[in-house]
Amino acid sequence: MPTSHDRRGVSSVLGVVLLFAIVVGGTAVVLTVGATALDDTRGQLDTGRAEKTLTQFDSRSAMVALGGTSRQGVDLSTVPGAAYGVDDSVGWMNVTIYNRTADERKTLTNVTLGAVRYENGDRTIAYQGGGVWKGTEAGATMLSPPEFHFRGATLTLPIITVSGTPTLGSGATVSKAGPTRVRYPNATADPHFTNPLESGHVNVTVHSEYYEAWGRFFAQRTEGNVSYDHARGTARAKLVVPFDEGYDQVLATTQPGGIRMNGEDDDPPDRSATGVNYPLVDDRIEDRIDECESDADACEDLPSGDPITITSGDTYFTDSYLSESIEIDNPGDDVTIVVDENFSPSEITIDSDHNTTVLVGKSFTMGSNDFHNNGGQASDLSVVMHSNGAVNGNGNFRFVGLLYAPGSDCNMNGGGAVEPNIVGGAVCESVTVNGNPNDFDYDPSVANTDLELTGDVTPVTYLHVTENPVNVTGK
Repeated sequence: MPTSHDRRGVSSVLGVVLLFAIVVGGTAVVLTVGATALDDTRGQLDTGRAEKTLTQFDSRSAMVALGGTSRQGVDLSTVPGAAYGVDDSVGWMNVTIYNRTADERKTLTNVTLGAVRYENGDRTIAYQGGGVWKGTEAGATMLSPPEFHFRGATLTLPIITVSGTPTLGSGATVSKAGPTRVRYPNATADPHFTNPLESGHVNVTVHSEYYEAWGRFFAQRTEGNVSYDHARGTARAKLVVPFDEGYDQVLATTQPGGIRMNGEDDDPPDRSATGVNYPLVDDRIEDRIDECESDADACEDLPSGDPITITSGDTYFTDSYLSESIEIDNPGDDVTIVVDENFSPSEITIDSDHNTTVLVGKSFTMGSNDFHNNGGQASDLSVVMHSNGAVNGNGNFRFVGLLYAPGSDCNMNGGGAVEPNIVGGAVCESVTVNGNPNDFDYDPSVANTDLELTGDVTPVTYLHVTENPVNVTGK
């Protein structure tokens, strides 16, 4: 039978064993955590050195590409498990210009960018397009901006392309790979593509592993619209060309030869024009819809009832098909109605000294005996259309105002008992007139209507695009 002395002896041994186990376990934890922390720290230091190296490489390459010198050498910081190399098959940039006056679309360049890449495990850093980019699990970031300069109304885009040896050692030599090629302006290639730009827009599209960082850079440096195609891995900046807003025609189309008359009178109205420069407003309408949906304080819900009666100036929103009649009754300020669906009111009555603007996300239909601002001033009403929808006038309708639909087909069918059918002005992509007489009467009150088509955006007036190839080899 164990005595109390024996039990105390066993307890002492167990205590020593447990203490030893705790020490060993704690040491293992410290070593494991410490090793992981050390690896992380080492990796961060290696990445930091690579960032500085490629930033220096960026400045040296720019000197060669843009004519400062014919050759430059760069030391590359190398560590075990990491490597530098050239991949001349990755990434591309496309620059396209659309001249609306001449109705011409031209690709100025569609060139493979290539890249000098640093890889260390899951960390990648690349020199591409004159900039330095970093890829992580959290996404892509820009470390140094590319050669893309938008100042005032001038876009200067010297595109740097890279070729060379797949593997670089502890150093690299950058040299010119060919002469600089001027892509714009180039009057000898096409007389319409010269500075200053006349009309239309310029698209700059980049496909890259770091496309989202490219897109953020475009958004910061320009006032153009930036869009992403995540399936293709591209970012696009759309830059508008100067536009003087004004409406001096009863019918105008952005499509050359866009007016088709299929009635007794085959001649377009006297005050009409085709191939006129008017920008799309899709982005503006989409932004306003998004704002109304996401910010409860940005827009009021459109009142219910038939008629819908509006008595105060504000922005009103509906995401439903709108077919009720509308009465604007002395609101005391401008009224904006945002419709994220089809717009087909039977009547619009305006009793106001202020303007009413309707932004339509889809189609606008005027049915027989539908009257819109009948008896009012044409300058009181503007209907602004997204290019997703069409405009349809059917039967004996009357619209008094400015219809702005530069990306939409406008179909005027019927008419006869009511004339004129449109008083004011209409801008469409194309107009097809079927039936008789479908009469149109220009009202000069719409001439100076301000739809804020470009808002605060600085347009591109002067464009300079060149390709500047460099070759990178190991020292």
